[in-house]
Amino acid sequence: MNFSDPQRAFYLPCLAKRPSPFTSAFTLIELLVTVAIIAILAAILLPALSGGKERARRVTCKNQIRQFIIATHLYGMDEEDKLPSGLSDNSNPEDEHIPVVSSLVRTQLFFYSGDPRMIECPSLGKPFGQPEGWYYDTYGFVIGYNYLGGHQQTPWPDYSGFTGFISPQTLGDDPNLALVTDINDWSPGFGKTFAPHGANGPVLQNNDFSNPLATGVSSREIGATGGNVGLLDGSVHWKGISQMKRYRGSRLWDDSGCFGVW
Repeated sequence: MNFSDPQRAFYLPCLAKRPSPFTSAFTLIELLVTVAIIAILAAILLPALSGGKERARRVTCKNQIRQFIIATHLYGMDEEDKLPSGLSDNSNPEDEHIPVVSSLVRTQLFFYSGDPRMIECPSLGKPFGQPEGWYYDTYGFVIGYNYLGGHQQTPWPDYSGFTGFISPQTLGDDPNLALVTDINDWSPGFGKTFAPHGANGPVLQNNDFSNPLATGVSSREIGATGGNVGLLDGSVHWKGISQMKRYRGSRLWDDSGCFGVW
């Protein structure tokens, strides 16, 4: 066909608009391969993102433990160097537990810290983190950390591989004594297990951070990877779960009581 004639202006647009029988498109196999690649990339990236969030939680938790310790020091400066009491609200003064503080001590910690959230690990949700606190009848408030100061007659008796810890009583005690730790605790009698720091965040079962479905097994068994340990001198450091020692967390109750690692 000779396009030098005047009809060229008509033929060229028509030819340009003619659809090609070989128009390219995704085949089903290509689409499936693309979806598979996206799924693989997501599987690689999501754990890294979750791990990053957990590292940020650990830093926040570390800072809060430091503030907790400062509050106890401010209290001690007003009370002849004595640390807040570790006693519970129970009528038996020997019925003590490391994640439980009395109503009075909780109020005192709020006063000296200026922030009620300071005594609970920011990783933990319900039953923690409620404005009214988690009150356990006749004992006091279950807080989101272990408070190890002001407990009586320590070290408590060893029990089945768990040692009794030494509780600092005053600001002048051994500065290397642990004062506040993450709540890597469990209680077979209470049927609760706490693991605020797993590989990708706190361990949560059945929408409950006390993990009742675990029926009181150890924190490590449900996925705890470690925790922050705050010393009397104000320093706070991270310890992996394999480096932690096993301690008795209740004074009286043997296998029905509380146990913890730090």
